[in-house]
Amino acid sequence: MSAASKVFWRYRALPLFALFILALIPRLYSAQTVGWGWDGPGSFTLVNFDEGGSCRAALEGFEYSTLVGRQTIAIADLLGQPPPADIVGDAARVKQYCHSPGHILIARSYSAILGAMTVVVLAVLALQLLPQKPQIAWTAGALLALSGFHLSESHSGTVDAPSAFFIYLFLVSVVAAHKHRSPGRILLSLVLLILVVGTKYWVFAPFAFLAFLPPQAWSYLTQGLNFSRLVVLVLASVTLVAAATNSAFPLLLVLPLFAVFYLLVPWRKLPVPMRIVWLLVPLMAFGLSLVDLFAAYTTGNLTTPFGTGYAAIGWNKWLRNLLNVPVVLLVGLGLPAFLFIPRGIKAVLERPAMYERWLCLLPLLIFLLFMMLLSAVTYYRHYLPLIPIAVLLASIGFWHSRWSAKRWALMLFLAWPALLALDIEQDYHQDPRIAMRDWYTSNRPERVFYSFYVNPPAQFAGAHRLFTPEYAQGDAASMQLAQYLVLSENWYDTAFANELNGPLVGNLDRLVKTRPEYATFYRRALAGQHPNLEADTAFEVVNFMPELLLHSAFYGTFQILVGDIHIWRITDGG
Repeated sequence: MSAASKVFWRYRALPLFALFILALIPRLYSAQTVGWGWDGPGSFTLVNFDEGGSCRAALEGFEYSTLVGRQTIAIADLLGQPPPADIVGDAARVKQYCHSPGHILIARSYSAILGAMTVVVLAVLALQLLPQKPQIAWTAGALLALSGFHLSESHSGTVDAPSAFFIYLFLVSVVAAHKHRSPGRILLSLVLLILVVGTKYWVFAPFAFLAFLPPQAWSYLTQGLNFSRLVVLVLASVTLVAAATNSAFPLLLVLPLFAVFYLLVPWRKLPVPMRIVWLLVPLMAFGLSLVDLFAAYTTGNLTTPFGTGYAAIGWNKWLRNLLNVPVVLLVGLGLPAFLFIPRGIKAVLERPAMYERWLCLLPLLIFLLFMMLLSAVTYYRHYLPLIPIAVLLASIGFWHSRWSAKRWALMLFLAWPALLALDIEQDYHQDPRIAMRDWYTSNRPERVFYSFYVNPPAQFAGAHRLFTPEYAQGDAASMQLAQYLVLSENWYDTAFANELNGPLVGNLDRLVKTRPEYATFYRRALAGQHPNLEADTAFEVVNFMPELLLHSAFYGTFQILVGDIHIWRITDGG
């Protein structure tokens, strides 16, 4: 270690360790308590069926990335809990092992530790980018440690928190390699690139190496374009791809769209090779839409086993995607920090000398454009890599504003997300499905129809049968075979505005992962308009922070794994 490195760590190791502990305690606590003890001491209820997915893939029982699964299985092996040797390829037994309490505890703890390490890595990244303002690094680290959204994803045994960790560790290595230009650091970046792509197929990472292009190359590529014109052309190019991958886009609009794009290009100011490049952009945009792998992530399928696919959303996709990004950032950071993001962006743009180093973060900008305009799948957890960079920009914005001179402003800046984190986390620890167990004990139902994510008590499992809205059709004779219907918001919310549907839900054919007749049933049931359903009990998520209250009013419960539970008594309609 060089003398400069020793000095760097001597004065920063203790604050970084403090940030790690601040982040780790709530993440590890929830990882080891959520779902345990619902049905008595020692019992475990799996609340997220996406947990353990990488483990299942590693044992050839599921199609997904295997990297995190191999790591958690290796940890389980070291702890004396290896998978049986003969289960590889046996999907049912693989699922049973990967969803077992022992492996879920390991997967969640692994996720919690890497989630806490992401806080440290973000602070190091901030110190690299803005070494003259260490207060930005400590503020960004604390804000990410207190982010309720990042916290909740970190105590889940999925690949999302590990993916975000490896992304930012990779970016730190690229910034260091860019600064020192040493072969060893560049090699380390390439190794971490494998981890980034292997964890969750985050294919945006290689764009970080564009920062290594010499200034002359960037000058040539942008010759004849000022910053504003460059931004317009990039957005226009992405919009072309977005149009080409939209299932509702009419081919008659192709030529007018090309014409508008070509009018935006300052042809006379460009060198001849770059004219050819911009001339081909529209053709390349529509050519990408013909690549099956690309279309799978940007258009999706029109149908799925659940009914409509992601492509069914059509034009509503654009409003949904554009709205989801600020919604996730608002809940992920809290209102005060969210409001400082524009000031942070302005502060970065005001320092052209730093552009080269900030170019190392180019993958995050491309990912942002992808999620805003192109992505077909928009579950909130997919936006997790945007939270740390948003935290960093918010912290930069705060320390470049007049509010930074007021001590109470910094306290509010951090106290608000702490309260928001408490509100989000209490949803998991006061899950409506826990209170629902008292209803089961009191009523002791013998025949129950239920939806996915209800997670009924284990001792009543034999009384349950999975419900489909076809049972309620006609005279609802099939539905009347049971006494009660229990529905989880996490399942019926496909009939309403949410992160997959967006705010426009008037056209039932445009709803995602449902069917028009299913959506009609769920809406009637929730409105108390179905003749064969009599409202019995509702167990609802209760929040107190304005971000979550607003989300609940317009989009339902923010957490996809926790939602309201509604119970109806099934009648003969008389």
